[in-house]
Amino acid sequence: MSSPRIYVVRSMRPHGNVTYNCPTAEWALKKLRDFTARGDANITALDPDGRPMSEADLIGCIEGSGAASTEDALPAAPQNTRQPAFS
Repeated sequence: MSSPRIYVVRSMRPHGNVTYNCPTAEWALKKLRDFTARGDANITALDPDGRPMSEADLIGCIEGSGAASTEDALPAAPQNTRQPAFS
């Protein structure tokens, strides 16, 4: 039985390093974006073969795999659709 192929996403925080072993490119992309939004330092993403990947590389993997597009896979930010009250 072969070992699972995982994507590794790492970052440095003031209290130490954080590493996620992600089973899919979609998961790795989400973690990469989470780390970036949090402002973590030295963020790296590695493919299952240990090669560095950028955000664009991960998006390419997702879109090339027949999986849902990145826009469909990650929910959009909520939109404020309320109208002003009329008197």
